[in-house]
Amino acid sequence: MLELYDNSRLIIFMFGLRKNNSCFFLTNFTLFSESAGRERDTHTERERERERERMCKRRVAVVGAGISGLVSAYVASTAGVEVVLYEKEEYLGGHAKTVTMDGVDVDLGFMVFNRVTYPNMIEFFETLGVDIEISDMSFSVSLDEGNGCEWGSRNGLSGLFAQKRNVLNPYFWKMIREITKFKDDVLRYLEELENNQDLSRNETLGDFLKSHGYSELFQNAYLVPVCSSIWSCPAEGVKSFSAFSVLSFCRNHHLLQLFGRPQWFTIRWRSQTYVKKVREELEKRGCQIRMGCIVQSITKVDNCCLVVCKDGSRETYSECIMATHAPETLKMLGEEATHEERRILGAFNYVYSDIFLHRDKSLMPQNPSAWSSWNFLGTVDNKVCLTYWLNVLQNIDDKGPPFLVTLNPPRTPKHMMLKWTTGHPVPSVAASKASLELNQIQGKRGIWFCGAYQGYGFHEDGLKAGMLAANGMLSKSCEILKDPKHMVPSLMETGARFFVARFLKDYIAMGSLILLEEGGTMFTFEGTRKKSNFKVYLKVHNPQFYWKIATKADLGLADAYINGDFSFVDKKEGLLNMFMIFIVNRDLESCAQKSRKRGWWTPMILTAGVASAKYFYHHISRQNSLTQARRNISRHYDLSNELFALFLDDTMTYSCAIFKNEDEDLKTAQMRKISSLIEKARVDKEHKVLEIGCGWGTLAIELVKRTGCKYTGITLSEEQLKYAETKVKEAGLQDKIRFLLCDYRQLPHTYKYDRIISCEMLEAVGHEYMEEFFSCCESVLANDGLFVLQFISIPDRRYDEYRRSSDFIKEYIFPGGCLPSLSRVTSAMVASSGLCVEQVENIGIHYYQTLRYWRKNFMEKQSKILALGFNQKFIRTWEYYFDYCAAGFKTHTLGDHQVVFSRPGNTVALGDPYKGIASAYSLN
Repeated sequence: MLELYDNSRLIIFMFGLRKNNSCFFLTNFTLFSESAGRERDTHTERERERERERMCKRRVAVVGAGISGLVSAYVASTAGVEVVLYEKEEYLGGHAKTVTMDGVDVDLGFMVFNRVTYPNMIEFFETLGVDIEISDMSFSVSLDEGNGCEWGSRNGLSGLFAQKRNVLNPYFWKMIREITKFKDDVLRYLEELENNQDLSRNETLGDFLKSHGYSELFQNAYLVPVCSSIWSCPAEGVKSFSAFSVLSFCRNHHLLQLFGRPQWFTIRWRSQTYVKKVREELEKRGCQIRMGCIVQSITKVDNCCLVVCKDGSRETYSECIMATHAPETLKMLGEEATHEERRILGAFNYVYSDIFLHRDKSLMPQNPSAWSSWNFLGTVDNKVCLTYWLNVLQNIDDKGPPFLVTLNPPRTPKHMMLKWTTGHPVPSVAASKASLELNQIQGKRGIWFCGAYQGYGFHEDGLKAGMLAANGMLSKSCEILKDPKHMVPSLMETGARFFVARFLKDYIAMGSLILLEEGGTMFTFEGTRKKSNFKVYLKVHNPQFYWKIATKADLGLADAYINGDFSFVDKKEGLLNMFMIFIVNRDLESCAQKSRKRGWWTPMILTAGVASAKYFYHHISRQNSLTQARRNISRHYDLSNELFALFLDDTMTYSCAIFKNEDEDLKTAQMRKISSLIEKARVDKEHKVLEIGCGWGTLAIELVKRTGCKYTGITLSEEQLKYAETKVKEAGLQDKIRFLLCDYRQLPHTYKYDRIISCEMLEAVGHEYMEEFFSCCESVLANDGLFVLQFISIPDRRYDEYRRSSDFIKEYIFPGGCLPSLSRVTSAMVASSGLCVEQVENIGIHYYQTLRYWRKNFMEKQSKILALGFNQKFIRTWEYYFDYCAAGFKTHTLGDHQVVFSRPGNTVALGDPYKGIASAYSLN
């Protein structure tokens, strides 16, 4: 049976982004938990290496290369096992069969899936990087060539009442009412059985229908066609199915209602795309693939599995995974099959169908209004005939006659292109019982069994069976994803989704952002300009995602990520690339023209304006007065010295490093930055040096070791002060270095320093206090002194808008913070001091690499961060922070300037014409 029916102000960033946040499947397939992958300590690595060495001694045969075989081979080979994959056909994929006809690629078997009932399949595709697209999923019934009842769901009411007489047909209206009743009856029935395991599950579907008094029209024009289409069985066969199995399937696949079902998808470029990707991964891992190789028998010889092929070849393996239909598996096991194997596997029966690819429209409903994706054609002899309309299922843009696939047509179709035969397991009562007993035979003789027959018979079932069999063979636990709840937004959330979608549609002219709702729909926002290759898959877990963005703009986006309302398929770069997409679109000329029509302050809906006002008030209330400045600093820098030590390098330097190449380690790059500050300050032994914002003391120790100068450092962080004093004591430099818990405004003006260094402290001064900062610095700087200042900067043209608003960084990371523009710094210098600029250098591009190091270290130490008392929300907040900033620096939206200030006429410090101020890029 085909699997077609398997129904079974928005972004306002710190860096001025205005217009006008693998995975379970990868975890299971790499056989390591995500948390284990993050804690890469030496002990864990040794354990993994020993495990891999043990696996490499195993040689496993996988028989059958459908979805179960491919997945089990993928899991085993990923664990280091030597795998040989056997397939009797000349192609891989089983039901995933793609053919080319009239220059068009079409799928004949596996075609569609959704995010509700295919969660593991979706994760697999995301792991492989398989693109998907929206598919149309609808159903029609046409009895007696349109002379009986005919209706369809694709065209709404016009399809439902394709036969106009049904508008006044009381029996038809009764059928519609019974569809609603059917859902309630089924849910009650299943709840009762699932809550009481002692109740018998032997009732057939026919028994259920009879006991609940459903009409003949409901059975013949709705339920039987649906079930017959799914399992390719005539009416009487359907009614003999297990009621529990069939009705569970209908519930899980949202078949209990005509409308309001999950959105369906198909693989872009057809199913062989994913098969090809799996094959490539298998071959990378050394898996041998033998197509066109028919396995005749599997026997046990000296505790090994002997695989004998039709061509006479014989090979032994430590274990074997049978990923074939149950009857084929029993045939290969032959006389050696145990009683339990024959009893359990023998309970699974199959129905086989002839499948025709053609372009004969006569095998569709008579009324075009009823045409749907899959169309049940009832015949007088009750045989199953089902036609799939591939054009709408697979988004085939072809102007000729439709591409159609028909199962078991009453005659050979006209314009036939291809014939294929395939089988599908039948969900009988016996099969339902046998599926609960599979553990009795799994691995008992070194033979493992998997296949879609172990579930409902579809791709998702085959994939799960392959995962379980391979992990069972490896003695690994395997958590199967459960079907997520179908996401149904509230009325307000639906409205918010509309506004957010409209905004993104207009905003994104470059790159691609795909929203994948968990158990819901997919939205694609793709620009027509091809200059950007960024493509991001964002997974929406909670419809509050839309409401938060619509009502709180950029802070709503941050809040949604922090609270786990959305995540990314690409765990490493998805969040970063989302920010990159927003930035590149912000800078497009077309966006600039639109933003002139719509001010940056204009929220998408009124409530966003209310939220903006609230956060702006928060920002204003945190201005850096003497009292508030200490509170602001403490909120970030006093979190925990142990926390910062987990992601910073050994120097505990929390500012932009300077790299020579992309592979250089962070500590070396940070020491180069420290050297650049020392070189630019031209410090000698006789100098008294002041550092404003001394951090954890690394620059102090390095400076004194190199020059022998006298050093004073000030900070507002009590935790930094304690750490720095401890390090200085360990270095034995207490006589040269002193630290003060002191605000720059509290420095005595009577004491002068020959040099002042301040590295990325200016961002905590605030717009309102910039002039006072420079005034204080000048008042404590000796006449022939130098002042070296490093600070993060924002472009001048965005500065005024940025400083008047709150954003993620100000709200969550650095309260009271404000990035100055370069002109704001120089204008404050001119207005409040007699200083002048001697050198300016921008090292901002290195901050991207610095932040990526910090993020990597941070994410790998999650368990240790949690042990310090922080929670997952904190971790997501800081992950957002690192990527948020990294995107700004990578796009040069943010800068990081090193500026050397002096007084005019300073010949003592700068008088040598042959000794220029050192460049940060000239240091080794």
